[in-house]
Amino acid sequence: MEAIYTDPETGLRLDRATRRLIVTFLVTAFLALGGAVIAALLVALTRAPAIQLLWPSAYYMALTFHGILALTIWPHVFEATLWLWACTSLLRTRLISPALGWLAYGLAFLGILMILGTVASGNASVMYTMYVPLRADPLFYLGHIIYAVGLLTLLILFGLNILKARAEGTYLGSLPLLTYGMAVAAILTVVAIIGAVAAFVPTVLWAFRILIPKVDPLYFKATFWSMGHTLQYTNITAMVVAWYGTATFMVKAKPVSEKFSRWAFALYLVTTLPVFMHHFLVDPTWSLAVKWIGATVVGIFLGVPSAMHGLAVPASVEKTLRGRGVRGLWGWLREWGWNNPPMVLLAFSVLLFGVGGFDGTAATTMQINMIEHNNMWIPAHIHGTLAGGATLGFMAFTYGFLPHLGFEIKGKRFAQYQAWLTGLGFTLLIAAMHWGAHLGVPRRMQDIRFLGADAPVPNWFNSMNLLGIAGVLTATGILIFVVIALTSMFAGSTRGPEMVAEAKDLWLPSERPAFAGGNPAPSATV
Repeated sequence: MEAIYTDPETGLRLDRATRRLIVTFLVTAFLALGGAVIAALLVALTRAPAIQLLWPSAYYMALTFHGILALTIWPHVFEATLWLWACTSLLRTRLISPALGWLAYGLAFLGILMILGTVASGNASVMYTMYVPLRADPLFYLGHIIYAVGLLTLLILFGLNILKARAEGTYLGSLPLLTYGMAVAAILTVVAIIGAVAAFVPTVLWAFRILIPKVDPLYFKATFWSMGHTLQYTNITAMVVAWYGTATFMVKAKPVSEKFSRWAFALYLVTTLPVFMHHFLVDPTWSLAVKWIGATVVGIFLGVPSAMHGLAVPASVEKTLRGRGVRGLWGWLREWGWNNPPMVLLAFSVLLFGVGGFDGTAATTMQINMIEHNNMWIPAHIHGTLAGGATLGFMAFTYGFLPHLGFEIKGKRFAQYQAWLTGLGFTLLIAAMHWGAHLGVPRRMQDIRFLGADAPVPNWFNSMNLLGIAGVLTATGILIFVVIALTSMFAGSTRGPEMVAEAKDLWLPSERPAFAGGNPAPSATV
């Protein structure tokens, strides 16, 4: 007989092999988040002129650590758990090959060690963008390739498991909404990996000084952002999945219209891919017509699916609360759950993502891009969408997901403080960045004092000192979350596994668990 973990709240079941993989990816993701936040704190305390903690070489090392951990490793390793969960538990089936899952984890982990090891050596302080002709340690680029192969292996497993579930008849009709969303994220990731191959394979040969003596900087930038920008919409699509999941975990909310939400997910496939061109608006690469269509026109439409989800998720909560008797125009908002950490984090995630999304849309226009692209406007955009939006969304989901896996949340009182501290910290952080952008504070710079300059330095210091304060608050809140999550997981499961006779039936024919979506099959055998 095999151990099957059952969530009494949702009715969803998970076999032991898949659960072990999910837990391993989760622990790795939370450790990466902790590392990203420590590096971010060092960067913030350096950008604050009152402290200016790090010297230039250490600053750019910390900035590289932060960018890679926060934009690539933390979100994608966390999303691995969503892919595994969405293709097994939500489809009422087991993993077709746990060994393939462990291979994916091993490759990804090896790539992570190579990337972070070369950065720690001081030979790869090239930041997240890693533009050539800056030459990092060859193992840095090779680590990215191995990491990408690990992700691709996991996506192959995800696709095979969907085919397995369909062949077994464990679901009928369309995929469950959250599985559908993660399928969209998988497609975007595959497209991004194609860009990664085009960017990193010649760069690895160049870094090793084999065959390729030079990599054209404009070629690298084009292929890099065909990967980098698309990968960020993998994160955003997964963030939206986390929004729907949090609403269901916390208030048992269901989408007001699944068709509306599915169309919003599908639109990401159409609008995401050309928008990487806004990184080239002032570069002599594509024609102005191509830039204007790809960056500006499609960039404006890129906000449409996000706005659709931003309306659909709160609407699902409102509909559920009104169904329970909540009255008044704003009664549902008062009953949102402001003392409930995941609901607080969900609210901040939607709000901050909206602010960051507006910043990104504005930056797709030529005139604003020329003014704002190299000042604090861009960090404000990134920290709104991917830090304030995706990270807070993943935190909110985690508070519901860990009990689903059988872990009791430890330090619940601290979790309440953590949610508000992190949300308000990010709000203050983004406000400081916007203030700095308005004054023209440059980004990426270790020192903004310009000692010895003939002209007086503008009054940039107050905004960046505020950024330092906000960075401390935000980092404290996130680190508390990491401690809560890891403590809850290392404390062990709160209940033993349910032993299922003959290890065949994960779901009885009459069961229809939460998150199921679509149509349950007459029988679900594995």
